[in-house]
Amino acid sequence: MSDNRVYSYSAVLMGSPILLKLCSHDEAMASRVFQLIKRYEDLLTVNRAESQVMDINHAAGRHPVTVSRPVFQLIQCAKAASMVRDSAFNLAIGPLVKLWRIGFHGHSVPDAAEIRARLALTRPQEVILDEATCSVFLQQSGMELDLGAIAKGYIADRVRDYLRQQQVEKALINLGGNVHTLGEWAIGLKNHLPTRRR
Repeated sequence: MSDNRVYSYSAVLMGSPILLKLCSHDEAMASRVFQLIKRYEDLLTVNRAESQVMDINHAAGRHPVTVSRPVFQLIQCAKAASMVRDSAFNLAIGPLVKLWRIGFHGHSVPDAAEIRARLALTRPQEVILDEATCSVFLQQSGMELDLGAIAKGYIADRVRDYLRQQQVEKALINLGGNVHTLGEWAIGLKNHLPTRRR
């Protein structure tokens, strides 16, 4: 007889509620997944003074910073996406995110002159990558990487890969809206906006 129960585990990481659903009761596995998420958060965050990404930002305009291979590969992927013609993604958006205080208390629309000044610091072509040394150099002082737009998706991919390595056949991973599944799941979407009557 098969066990069709689903066990849910949750934590708050990366400023978001994290939900992991497994088809076996395995608190140790859930704990290892949350530790993996925390490890990646510690490498990629720009919301704390210390991380590999913040080391790069602090050295902007001064010197390259050597980072771990996974961080380098994510930055390499982010730069490639940023360099696509008419791309809406920009890994060097950090100065504007900080100016607008996006995601923080006290956010507001800044003055147009301030925006123009910060735009000069958001050129992805000025993010110099050296694959041989896994180093990243931001050419101008004041430049900042912000990988927030892709970090959760990247981490969700790594969690999925880890669960596959552990021979987990069915799981649902929700990192604050970035959802991955292993196996078959019935997924429903709900519109929380009020519907208009015609």
